[in-house]
Amino acid sequence: MTNIPSITNITQITAFLDLIRPDMERIESRISEEITSEVRQISSLAGRALKAGGKRIRPAMVALSAKAVNDKPDVHRLEKVGAAAELVHMATLVHDDVVDNTTTRRGLATANAVFGNGVSVLSGDFLLARAMCLLVQDNDIRIIRAMTEITVEMSEGEVLEILSTGDPYLPSERYFEILRKKTAVFVEGCCRCGAIVGGADTMIEAALAEFGHHLGMSFQIADDMLDYTGDPGMTGKAIGSDLRDGRATLPFLLAMHDADSADRRLFLQAFGVGSCDDNTILKVVNAMRRYNVFDRTRSVALMHREQAESALMQLPPSLAREALMQLTDYVVHRDC
Repeated sequence: MTNIPSITNITQITAFLDLIRPDMERIESRISEEITSEVRQISSLAGRALKAGGKRIRPAMVALSAKAVNDKPDVHRLEKVGAAAELVHMATLVHDDVVDNTTTRRGLATANAVFGNGVSVLSGDFLLARAMCLLVQDNDIRIIRAMTEITVEMSEGEVLEILSTGDPYLPSERYFEILRKKTAVFVEGCCRCGAIVGGADTMIEAALAEFGHHLGMSFQIADDMLDYTGDPGMTGKAIGSDLRDGRATLPFLLAMHDADSADRRLFLQAFGVGSCDDNTILKVVNAMRRYNVFDRTRSVALMHREQAESALMQLPPSLAREALMQLTDYVVHRDC
């Protein structure tokens, strides 16, 4: 068996992205080119969305998946497909902020707060169209199909979430379906597209897609927990944002199931109340701790991490596989 150098002591995402840093730099450069428009406001809005976009997990999944299959994938294809994935992500963030009436993201004013809802929605459409243009240039029907299916399911997930907002008794099956459509299908699709770029056979492509699905589920469940336990200075949003917005996520659903009548009244009094004060949110969080909901939520995220790792073990050993393995640990234990 090949002796694979291990990637140790990973505390930040930049550590395991070192392996694909040149690819990520090319992808970032390509995104900057693609968001340029003759309409100055579109370029300004897209630039703002790019800065607020976060960790570039999705193009990183494309690149790492390709390299887990082939240590020298076609860099030009990787650049186009990775950039397209991030452009789709940017478009969804712009649209989400309009739907949720969000005014800040990661400490920056959102596009809709600066440019208004109309310009933001249409500029999000522009980003999505740019992504599709890149995929057409790549000209692989399997990747085009995968990315279009992603956008369909994500749209369905957004609608399901809106329809479920304000329901404190949301069935857990509906919660997990929203997670799958909103988050997991995108990560799964990025891993599948990377596998295709790398020239994977059907079995390895399926294994990477399964890995992506469970990684995405684990990521979003951990994110939902951070909404109650995270440091606002790290996460970029106030504690209990989901609670205030009336979104019943796993910690809330577990607490509601087990709570006594007094605590259930407390949870319901805070649920969906945007003006709920920080002291009440703190009482809710402390009550949730009494029911051990955060450890139980983390255990569900860990279950998906284990399934992701199991899928990944179908791939041959490589630095890229090791980096993907370390990523699963980061996703569960991250603090932002």
